[in-house]
Amino acid sequence: CIDGLGYFPTSNENFLPSPLNALDKLRESLPHHPYVKVGREKILSSLAYFQELASLGGMPYCGSFESTVLLPTSLGTFHPTCLAPETMKGGTLTIPGPVLLLGFKGLKDFSPFLAAENLNILRARGAVASSFRAETLGRLDLGGKALNAVNLARAFDEEDFRNQFSRNVKPLLKTGERLGLPAVLGFHSSFEDWADLKKKLDSEIFELPLPPPSVPGLRLYNLLRNHFRDKGVRIVIGLSALNPLIDGKKLMGFALGGSKQGPFYKAPAFVLATGKFVGGGLDSDRGKIYETLLDLPVNHPKNRGEWFNPRILAATGQPFNRFGVEVDQNLQPVDHQGQVIYSNLFAAGGIIAQADSMSEKSGGGVAIATGYVAGNLAAAMK
Repeated sequence: CIDGLGYFPTSNENFLPSPLNALDKLRESLPHHPYVKVGREKILSSLAYFQELASLGGMPYCGSFESTVLLPTSLGTFHPTCLAPETMKGGTLTIPGPVLLLGFKGLKDFSPFLAAENLNILRARGAVASSFRAETLGRLDLGGKALNAVNLARAFDEEDFRNQFSRNVKPLLKTGERLGLPAVLGFHSSFEDWADLKKKLDSEIFELPLPPPSVPGLRLYNLLRNHFRDKGVRIVIGLSALNPLIDGKKLMGFALGGSKQGPFYKAPAFVLATGKFVGGGLDSDRGKIYETLLDLPVNHPKNRGEWFNPRILAATGQPFNRFGVEVDQNLQPVDHQGQVIYSNLFAAGGIIAQADSMSEKSGGGVAIATGYVAGNLAAAMK
């Protein structure tokens, strides 16, 4: 799923019904937030571009930045999001009616009984409109392969397996029930596989996302990789960017691989999209948080105690999640005086300061919006 802006202010327990309508409040409270830098029109344009790409790649996404969609998680909580694969839209929790959550015996990543129990608790509190029950399907023939989400997804690409699955599931479904399954309905052709199963079972079917390795994430990765390769983009995986080559205020290139001596890979412009701490874009020692590739300045309190909230899971989030590189309106990293550091460097995604994707539920939207803007600006530097 692509989260837009699920909560703001993050101390509010109620999710936002419309990320778009919350932008003015966001601008007042966090004037340097990436969404504020990008602006309303480019946010909408970037998400529309993403949806167009996904649809052309056979993996359409539904939803919009104008309204929040409430979807179930595999643990039986709800997740406010902005865009979701078409295969998940039937799980919208504001739709009343009965739902059968179906698991696979031996699949450790999903317990339909736990999910159903927790979702029914939320229903009793008036948080969701659907009602849930659970079943587990006996083992299916995977041709001797281990039972995991990726192998199941590959199996669903085969019509014989979908026929076998449908025969086993039909007796379990009651009239009028929607069917919720872990996100394994196909690997290379998920939309077609999902549509075929809906037809075979004559029922609304939806997927629930699982913990990593996320099959929907792998589908999206493959879709984007294929698209960019078709456009002539060279993708290098597994090599570290090391020594930057700098000429005054211009970034000339980087050494890739195991040697800081080169060879150097040069380009007219660069986009820094290394993420925060988990992605490796930021790191810390006892007195300082720093950007790991170019040692760009990172604003943070000098007092280490102000980096953290003693309540680990506080709704307001952890202060360090908003740390990052400050940028100007063109998403170019700036120093403490607001001056652009490198004339041909842009930033995108989590490395940019002020957004807390964890508590805001804004990670995917920020990544797409800033990546779209930074990528276009960098591409214009030929």
